[in-house]
Amino acid sequence: MYDEKHRFHMLSNNREQSNRLLQKGVREKLLCEDCEQKLSIWERYASQLLSGGAAIVATRDKNLWHLSGVDYIPFRLFQLSILWRASISTLDFFANVSLGEHEEKIRRLLVSGDPGLPWQYGCVMCGLIADETILTDLMIQPDRLKLHGHNAYRFVFSGFMWIYLASSHMPPTPIQSAILGTSGKMTILVRNIESVKYVERLADELFEQQKV
Repeated sequence: MYDEKHRFHMLSNNREQSNRLLQKGVREKLLCEDCEQKLSIWERYASQLLSGGAAIVATRDKNLWHLSGVDYIPFRLFQLSILWRASISTLDFFANVSLGEHEEKIRRLLVSGDPGLPWQYGCVMCGLIADETILTDLMIQPDRLKLHGHNAYRFVFSGFMWIYLASSHMPPTPIQSAILGTSGKMTILVRNIESVKYVERLADELFEQQKV
């Protein structure tokens, strides 16, 4: 989490690792300049979309946001790039993300600018709020989990929980209906941070270790 001076608080539940205060968050040089420029195009669109700067239509049904008009190609490639970069990273922060054979498959999609089919490494997004405020400054170490029989990876950054499927078979219908489709439609579940159990467990562990 960033404080009022925009410093990044890196919190760890590893008893052997202390909390750290970083000025520029988690950083690592991974790619050449040409690849960085390609990724920057997708990142720019994602930034506009998440900050309200992209032209989309959003309707709310209780705790569900239904979006339409999302540009499928750049946002999907942005999503894939996050998962792939976490997998190839050597930083401890991303140690739980290891895609195996899927790593090369995603790399090829990114190199060719091919977003693939929606269900391939689909990403379910969940908005995280506290007192109706989006928690844009919260970042939690990714972890691995099982979702409807699929291997999955869970990230928290930019006010959202991003759950990526990392398997070669098609997910069940409820998941397919939530992920971004080629039509530019997707559904985001909005949840209060206090109701997210794994965040609560992390907070409890940090409190027990007197790190918060």
